[in-house]
Amino acid sequence: MSKQIRMWKITGKGFNELERGSVEQEKKLHDWLEGDISLISNDLLVIGREVLTAFNKYIDLLCLDGDGNTVIIELKKDKAPRDVIAQILEYASWVDDLTPKDILEIGNEYLQKKGITLEEAFQQKFEKPLPEILNNSHKMLIVASELDAQTERVVNYLSQHSIDINAVTFSYFRDGENEYVARVLLIPESMVIESSKKVKRWWTAELIREQIDNVSDEKLKTRLSEILNFALEKHIFAESVSKDPQFSLSVQSTGGKALAILLDGRLYAYFGLIEAKKYPTEEARKGFINDLKRLNLSPQNIDPDEVKSGRFLERGLTDLTDDEFNEFLKILERNLVSK
Repeated sequence: MSKQIRMWKITGKGFNELERGSVEQEKKLHDWLEGDISLISNDLLVIGREVLTAFNKYIDLLCLDGDGNTVIIELKKDKAPRDVIAQILEYASWVDDLTPKDILEIGNEYLQKKGITLEEAFQQKFEKPLPEILNNSHKMLIVASELDAQTERVVNYLSQHSIDINAVTFSYFRDGENEYVARVLLIPESMVIESSKKVKRWWTAELIREQIDNVSDEKLKTRLSEILNFALEKHIFAESVSKDPQFSLSVQSTGGKALAILLDGRLYAYFGLIEAKKYPTEEARKGFINDLKRLNLSPQNIDPDEVKSGRFLERGLTDLTDDEFNEFLKILERNLVSK
């Protein structure tokens, strides 16, 4: 169980133990951390509150550290141990796929309400420019007034296996009208194990071509090359930032990424509500998903208005017949290339 912090006030007559209270509302602690994230660490900048994920759930607080890496903060209040662990891991799986452009959009949307850009806020906080590559890695942090033994055990287990996760508890005390907050990290910063996961990189067209040359499946290699050449010829190729090689196709008129091509043949289409701005019109967005349905790449019953971000398509490049693959290229030209 988490340590029970006790505090005393030193007086001329000895020691008076302070009354230990609790943060009654999650929002109160939420507000405190948003207003002064140094309660957790001086090396954090809040870039989002209640950040909507593709799972239609909200990250309590999203931060950047001084290296431009993301930190996901989840408040535990009233959540069962399995719920808070599952939730923060789910959030991390979504954050892991965010590109530097995504981080910029999230940060600017939040910070511009405060009259400042992400670049300006980062410069003020860390006294150095915002890194070009953001979200190269991420950390997870669970915040609670106390931790149960099961949560402690799972967090320690994940940390020992190179998952960058930690927990912090806040104890609240009163002394008349004076209020105090004490903070304890479950895993001391000096003991946090650095993650051994791959480093993200910019996948340029040249690097992608090199990676395609190493693909052993000839059918997949040919189709990846055709899509890459098509994207470059039509000026809709978009670099991706990820640990594994992949590239994107953008909508020519807006520059928004509409499709991610993974070199194992999987396809991810961005067509949900939060992706609507990537398309010139609502008709164009829905036309794209309807074309994918006709080729059985997307479920027939899917409603674009019920999807927040996007979906992996039902079939990969090697699942398509030659005729279907040719039709797929026509779908891309019809929906992504300006007339």
